Amino acid sequence: MKMFLTLCIALFTSGCLLQAQVTENSQQHQNESRASFITTIDTSQATKDGIYLNGYVVNIGYEKIRSLQGKTVRIKGRVTIIKGTSSYTDGEIRQGRLNDTKYINSPRIIVLKG
Repeated sequence: MKMFLTLCIALFTSGCLLQAQVTENSQQHQNESRASFITTIDTSQATKDGIYLNGYVVNIGYEKIRSLQGKTVRIKGRVTIIKGTSSYTDGEIRQGRLNDTKYINSPRIIVLKG
């Protein structure tokens, strides 16, 4: 009986420690998955996915990009990382980018100057 009680306490304690570790990692990941920066819009950086700004692809429609041309804005939003595709070693043609890409979908845009 003593052995069983000791085992239960040990499992409960290790479970609590593991849960604390998972919570800490989750909070760290949530903090790292948001972006906020100030930049000036240049339509030459536009792509079919949106516009490249400060190392992110910001998902904005082309009409919105044109209306913001030359303006200084603050961009805020949640970051999603899309893994890059593998290289074309087997001769198969694939679509996508070779490097990982950081996307901001549904960004919050605040015009500061312009």
